[in-house]
Amino acid sequence: MNTDKHKIGLLLSQVALRDQAAFEALYQLTSTRLFNVILGVVKDEHVAADILQEGFVKLWHNNQQYPVNHPWAWLCQSMRNLAIDEIRKRNNRGEEQLVKPPEEVALEVTSDSGANLSYCLNSLAEEKRNAIILAYQHGMSHQEIVHHVSTPLGTVKSWIRRGLQELKRCLTH
Repeated sequence: MNTDKHKIGLLLSQVALRDQAAFEALYQLTSTRLFNVILGVVKDEHVAADILQEGFVKLWHNNQQYPVNHPWAWLCQSMRNLAIDEIRKRNNRGEEQLVKPPEEVALEVTSDSGANLSYCLNSLAEEKRNAIILAYQHGMSHQEIVHHVSTPLGTVKSWIRRGLQELKRCLTH
């Protein structure tokens, strides 16, 4: 997506000016990857499709300035936040959980670089691996992880911090 960074930034700027062709081009360029970002959080294709549509509707109606330096990261984070909000809404309403329990946590990887990540994640201790996946793939906050795995906050934070350090070492070797 790095090669598209400038194109995404330009399209976002044009969308802010209500350019419908730019909006369609932005959707064509990013929707598949953004859908996968959302799906990584909610684990339900129908819910992910609804969130993607909601995200693009909000994008069209939003009159704010878009980040010039990191447009793709901003788009991903915006969609991920919508997915996390949906999980929280469902949890507050007592609806079916969209997140797998810890014993079923698994990273879904589709690319070659992802294979390296998968290898490195699998080399971590189970509690570190699960905490990282719950935080970064399922979008859970530290407090939600604490509740989910019945472990003190300091321990969860340590698992994530140390796990990320180990991942970094593994991925750079």
